[in-house]
Amino acid sequence: MKIVVADPIFLTEDHRRRLGRLGEVEVFETYPADDAAFRDRIRDADVVVVGRYGMDAAAFAGAERLRMVAVWQTGYDHIDLDAATRAGVAVANVPAYAFEAVAEFVFAYALALLRRVRLADARLREGDYDWREYCGHQLMGMTIGVIGTGDIGRRVVQIAHGFGMRVLSTTRHPSPERAARLGLEFVDLSTLLAESEILTLHVPLTASTERMIGARELARMKPGAILINTARGRVVDEGALVEALRTGHLGGAGLDVFEHEPLPAESPLRQLDNVILTPHIAFLTEESMDECTFITVRNIERFAAGSPENVVNPGVLARTAPPAP
Repeated sequence: MKIVVADPIFLTEDHRRRLGRLGEVEVFETYPADDAAFRDRIRDADVVVVGRYGMDAAAFAGAERLRMVAVWQTGYDHIDLDAATRAGVAVANVPAYAFEAVAEFVFAYALALLRRVRLADARLREGDYDWREYCGHQLMGMTIGVIGTGDIGRRVVQIAHGFGMRVLSTTRHPSPERAARLGLEFVDLSTLLAESEILTLHVPLTASTERMIGARELARMKPGAILINTARGRVVDEGALVEALRTGHLGGAGLDVFEHEPLPAESPLRQLDNVILTPHIAFLTEESMDECTFITVRNIERFAAGSPENVVNPGVLARTAPPAP
């Protein structure tokens, strides 16, 4: 069995040894120059480990031996799942990791924006020590709207309680029992947008969530509110967000994800002072990276042993045999 780690991931020597027990391992430490180079990397692989680099139909068509893709993250919207299924390739992800890291990052954004940390740091480095421009706001007593109450969203709710915040969320199936258990109020989306000083998004990218926050939703938000997106860029209409930030309707945004990644050099987001931009790193702690790789390798081990886990297209399993060791 040949295992190809096709783009950069966190991979310790212990992880490499575990993979080595399964077969030949080839590790690429850099991103491919283009899609053709990526296809060349995986051409004779039985198992591919992929991080952020996408796999389209052409990638699957060019890898005739491929039986499994191990996605080194939770999201797999960059993998053509239909093409994988047609090719008989199992795709496994890491469904639950880094929720502590991402939830904490939400509040790093919130505090930095509310307390004007980015501006103060830049001005001080220029020699300006005048403190009077940096009067901000505190989290205690604010209302935070949390869209998505999975592992990450629930941790955000817990941290918000520590700051003494009121928490709103929205769901298709609200119940007093669930609201009490989570420590929040379920409201409709319109109410959540209108009453939240901070809006944070924790939903996967699907047909129903793509651009779920558009011009209409942004207009309903409280003037001066902050939007934080650590989910997927296309959950927000980026053009509408830029306009809401330019006009001052929104007080700021913390964005770790974008419609197009890497963020294009010509993106107007780069010109806005009321935005903090980071390159998709909310998950990035040593603890979460080790956990993610541990589960990724375990997914490959279980697949090779004939007892696959975390497969997101389980229909292929009936016709996909694990590669020979």
